[in-house]
Amino acid sequence: MTSVDVSGEAVPVLVGTSGWVDGELYVLKNGESVVIGRSRSCDISLRRIVAYLERSPGERDADHDFNTVSRRHMRITVATANAKFEDLSTNGSFFNGEALSEAKEADLSDAAVEIRLGTRETFRLEMADPERLEALRNSSALANGAVAEGDSDAGNSGDADNSAS
Repeated sequence: MTSVDVSGEAVPVLVGTSGWVDGELYVLKNGESVVIGRSRSCDISLRRIVAYLERSPGERDADHDFNTVSRRHMRITVATANAKFEDLSTNGSFFNGEALSEAKEADLSDAAVEIRLGTRETFRLEMADPERLEALRNSSALANGAVAEGDSDAGNSGDADNSAS
């Protein structure tokens, strides 16, 4: 697993809450953008999540809801506690339950935000202090099955740090 921020400051964390992404956890790097989508070239590729990898190719192809996530669906840019959300898809993105028709910004120090890609895959983006981050990591590991130390890079790679798989 990735080490906790030793400064004691809160870090931006993307947590999967519904759909095949439920239980996934990503610590986002301050000042960088990440692209989320089905393409393996995305910083956070839904084709590398535990639930996707555990399913048969037939089951993956037949899941209509998963396939409403575009190859490059959304870009998230985080700077300190401010986040910018950009819909890159033709299938629709949602920000706190409302369709995202243009780029939207949010102050994560005020509250967490919910984003949905397509019809089902839902995440919560929040600022997490070291204690909260550790609790999220523990619950994520339980949701996805424990991963051995050092295997944290087995899943997604790139700008986002996949701490759960």
